[in-house]
Amino acid sequence: MTRTPLLAAVAAAVMVLAACGSDDPTGSDAIASVPGTEPAVEATVPQTTVPQTTAPQTTTPQTTTPEVAMATPVEPAVAASAAWALVFDSTVPFDDKALHLADAEALRPTVEAYSAAGSSFGGISLEPTAVELEGEQATITYDVNFGANPAYGDQSGTLALVDGIWTVSRDEFCSFMASARVSC
Repeated sequence: MTRTPLLAAVAAAVMVLAACGSDDPTGSDAIASVPGTEPAVEATVPQTTVPQTTAPQTTTPQTTTPEVAMATPVEPAVAASAAWALVFDSTVPFDDKALHLADAEALRPTVEAYSAAGSSFGGISLEPTAVELEGEQATITYDVNFGANPAYGDQSGTLALVDGIWTVSRDEFCSFMASARVSC
């Protein structure tokens, strides 16, 4: 009885397993060996990716665009707070906040003027400190910051869930813009 075909089959199986199970993130070659063979069989196996044969793992993709972040399932208070902060951050471009602003296109000149006014302060931001939900309405308690400096605390405003998206109304937005001396 010859052991060569059996050893070759075992060596091949070990090489495949070594290629699939390597934890080496550098992508360098892995060395597979079959212990207990006379002499030890060693083979250099290139790092490969093997297609997954079980159910794929689902992960939430990481994004940098606020609209996508708002579209992922999150706690309603967190989503409302994030939408509020986004709309009133003078450093955020119009296109990134438009989804969360009612009548956004008509307010584009106001948003641009707010961005320009905010630049003289190092940016204006409204930092939510509390959220109270009542149905599809959220009341946000927030602080106003000029750059990194707190300016006004314990302010209050509202936004609503419209077609599944937390949205600041035109009236709410223009009310704050009036206090920032930016006309709507």
